[in-house]
Amino acid sequence: MKRLDSYIFIVFTIVVAGVLAVGGATLVTVHSMMDKTHAIEAESRNVDFVNHLHNKTYSLMLAIREFMAGPDQGRFELAAALSDEVDADLQRYLAREQTSPYPEAIAEIRLLEQFLAQVRSQRAALSAVKDLAAGPDGVAGISRSTQLHGVNLDLDKSADAIYALTREINRLHFAIITRKVEMTRDSVSTVVALYLLFGGIGVVLLYTAYDLHSRFVVRPIKRLAEGARKVAAGDLRVRVRSGSRTEIGVLCRAFDSMVATLQANEEKLLEFNRDLERKVRERTQALETTHASLRSAQEKLIRMEKLSMLGQIATSVNHEIRTPLNALYMNLQLIKKALQTPPAERGDQGPGIVERVALIDQEVTRISDILEEFVRYARIAPPNPGPCDLNRLADHVADLLGPRAEQTGVRIELALAEPPPQLLADENKLLQVLVNLGVNAIHAMPQGGTLTIATADRADTVELSVSDTGIGIPAEDMGNIFQPFFSKNASGLGFGLAIMQRIVEDHGGQVACRSQVGAGTCFTVRLPKTQPVADDLSHALVGIDS
Repeated sequence: MKRLDSYIFIVFTIVVAGVLAVGGATLVTVHSMMDKTHAIEAESRNVDFVNHLHNKTYSLMLAIREFMAGPDQGRFELAAALSDEVDADLQRYLAREQTSPYPEAIAEIRLLEQFLAQVRSQRAALSAVKDLAAGPDGVAGISRSTQLHGVNLDLDKSADAIYALTREINRLHFAIITRKVEMTRDSVSTVVALYLLFGGIGVVLLYTAYDLHSRFVVRPIKRLAEGARKVAAGDLRVRVRSGSRTEIGVLCRAFDSMVATLQANEEKLLEFNRDLERKVRERTQALETTHASLRSAQEKLIRMEKLSMLGQIATSVNHEIRTPLNALYMNLQLIKKALQTPPAERGDQGPGIVERVALIDQEVTRISDILEEFVRYARIAPPNPGPCDLNRLADHVADLLGPRAEQTGVRIELALAEPPPQLLADENKLLQVLVNLGVNAIHAMPQGGTLTIATADRADTVELSVSDTGIGIPAEDMGNIFQPFFSKNASGLGFGLAIMQRIVEDHGGQVACRSQVGAGTCFTVRLPKTQPVADDLSHALVGIDS
């Protein structure tokens, strides 16, 4: 039963061993080629360096001749610096070449020493020219011009010698490069030969493996596939015969056994399917009943949520109205008591009754304002979106709030994005949001400060921020600032931020608040550029009230 596995393992081992062997030989060859490439690169740098030295010596000769033409301390120092630089470069290069492994290194060292001698002879010529320029006109009966002419001839000879030495040194380097290139070409030939050899062996192995695979694997599997197709079509009389002792033969015998078992259990399977269909129908009915119950429970939860919201608002309204009602009751009782007193005994209570009537009028007005704010909060209509320019809206709000800000010493600043952010929104409702935030900011700066209105354009949203340098909001109040009836302003009813948040959320946006006591507060409104579909539940209060 394991013969097929053994054959496949042996073939696989041979192929892997061949691949590893050829791959290893190729890697070694490529590594050798890379070493030769690096060596060629190094020799190319050496050629470039030698040419650079030749150019420097040519510059040195020109500097000496310029000094000969016009003796000057600056020209002398320039020529001396060039001479020292070339001398130092040559000595460093000579020290490096003394460790070179190439046989040409000995000849190159000898040529470099001659090169160094020529450079030093140019330095000696520079010193001689300096001495001639500083001494008397002529030495030992020879005129200065004659001596300078001799120096000039020596410089020409030195330049010719340096040129010849440069060519000879580069010839040595080119010999090394040529040798490395030939070795690299040989390595490439080796890689090509390995490729062709392995390719030929691969073709032979591929054909052999294909023939064996087709004979012992593909054909039996085709018979199995044909039998499986017939079984799938409902013919359970199919049998696949195989005398193979490999795993394929075991698979064929297992297939025959499986078909026989399927044929014997066909009736049981049909019975099972009938029973399963019955259970599915029962479970479907149960799920439909459960679904109806869930929908009913969901409707009850929605009604309870609406009633809970109404209960919370009713509690808040009751809390806000109870205080003025108590004051009304007490004052009415006092007025009633005063009116029951005979006029002769009232004395000077007349003005007191008038004050109490005025107080009653004030409290009634306060109750009316509370109820009006509640109605406004409960009847917020959905937005009517249209094209909106945030920068123009911010300018308009700054103009509206300008007089009130000047009265309290508040300076209004605008930080508007360019180009102006554009979006689809209800401009009147956004104006209400901005005015509300601006008025709150001015109230937070009783001693004056700075009110900043800023706009920003993001990828899919726009931002509108209103910040102040006022008293700030305590951390313990941050969680309640958007709740109805919550206000730290004695004259406020606590609906402003709640209405603003409703407007922003109806536009599909979000509002965030950052505040630090004594440093100021910043409200940031983020709105989508496209108006989302309004959520019917967001206007639950409107639906309930109507």
